[in-house]
Amino acid sequence: MAAFKYVIQDPTGRSLGGIIDTQDRAEALLIFQERNYHVVSIDNATLFDVVLQRTLDFLSGISRENVILFTRQLSTLIHSGLPIAQALESLAWQERNHKFRIIIETIKSDIEKGKPFSAALTRYPRLFSTLYVGMMEAGEAGGLLDEVLTRLAQLGLQELEIRTKVRSALTYPIILVCVSILVLAFLMIGAIPKFLDIFKATQAELPIATVVLLGVSQAVRQYWYLIVAGLGAAIFFIDRFYKTREGKIFFDRLLLRLPIFGDIYVKVMVARITRSIGSLIKSGIPLLQALEITKSMGTNFIILNALDKIQAGVSQGKTLTELFQRSGIFPPMVVQMVSVGETTGKLDDMFSEVASFYELEIDYFLRNLSSSLEPILLLAMGVMVGFIALAVLMPVFNLVKVFRQG
Repeated sequence: MAAFKYVIQDPTGRSLGGIIDTQDRAEALLIFQERNYHVVSIDNATLFDVVLQRTLDFLSGISRENVILFTRQLSTLIHSGLPIAQALESLAWQERNHKFRIIIETIKSDIEKGKPFSAALTRYPRLFSTLYVGMMEAGEAGGLLDEVLTRLAQLGLQELEIRTKVRSALTYPIILVCVSILVLAFLMIGAIPKFLDIFKATQAELPIATVVLLGVSQAVRQYWYLIVAGLGAAIFFIDRFYKTREGKIFFDRLLLRLPIFGDIYVKVMVARITRSIGSLIKSGIPLLQALEITKSMGTNFIILNALDKIQAGVSQGKTLTELFQRSGIFPPMVVQMVSVGETTGKLDDMFSEVASFYELEIDYFLRNLSSSLEPILLLAMGVMVGFIALAVLMPVFNLVKVFRQG
């Protein structure tokens, strides 16, 4: 693959530019001509062009919301009886995001050349996950493409809602922590050193709190470069260790065992896994394949290892109930619901029920997280600032007494 920098004009005459990855210049030219774009120029992209474009793509790229909206609209158009190629053409025409419009047009072109819709989606794994493509394959095989698209849109909205709630719940506590660090840095570097000469000149005995504070302040001012270098080295070696198999296992296990946050992380992962498996089975995908697709969604080594063992056990004829219980990851309620699903033959419904239950728990936890953390962080800030104020004011009061006695 080579990168080419292009400038084109769409059918309305609007100029557009960017970077396209193709085998050669002729393929890039053909792609644009097939979509009725007027090619102004196509040149080999320099390294600077590629880096700049990738940065711009990151800052103003295709969001998760774009994909969810596309999925919902495509479901509506197909349900109304429109052929998929025509539906994609309609969506491309109204799409405002230039990059996403070209992707939709490329998918449409692949379909017109005889490719299945699911196969056309595999060209864009960052936008369309293995779960998405797998459900599309099932929808195409069963003639239920519109239903599968609707289910995928709902799945995407539910996942997006959880992410948004997590982000909003943690925003305020993170801001408080950052403000605390800035206040502490200002006091240590800017304000406290001004009292240092005064205290030294008096040669009076200082309270232990003042001695500790002055020592820390002086150390930060004199050896800040060593502190920065130490932090940088620590981050570097931790990152290197995390990229090893042993490091990933260590940190992923640590994440699961964190107080409070480890528990909510497990619940988020359980909700994602059960929702995915339930949706895949409901779409007609066999259990083994559903487990394989679901594994692609996970990033935690411990959870992926558990899913591997479950998948291997299912292929050997073992029951899901037994395998989920042995995993040590899934809570007892999940095991019980899976057992009911196996007994009644309604595994898809049971997995969906489990996902809904944990999504409600996550919602409740996140709604209370910010209000619970706020007083704790404010108290910590108050203790920190109070200690600093006490350490500074105590010798000042002593000086005032000395002057009065003199």
